[in-house]
Amino acid sequence: MTSAWRRNLWGVEFTSGRRADTPMLIGTAWSTARPGDYVGEPTRPLLFVSRRTARAWCQAKCAQYADRTDTCAMWRFRAVPVRETIRQRTP
Repeated sequence: MTSAWRRNLWGVEFTSGRRADTPMLIGTAWSTARPGDYVGEPTRPLLFVSRRTARAWCQAKCAQYADRTDTCAMWRFRAVPVRETIRQRTP
């Protein structure tokens, strides 16, 4: 028997500004994690409980790159709904 529960959360979609690139859901490395912090651990998406918090994070990141003169100035961050599903096997 398997039990499952779902959480409706908010993630961040990243686009580079180039048409050829596919948007992607970014992970925790964009937040406070540094390379090597998660040795042997799978990459986790950057998730927020509320849309307001996710949008504030996106606005701050967009502002951080807005004044750049390289390709990073085209980067965009957008809050997107994410459903996390947890499945647990019961013996």
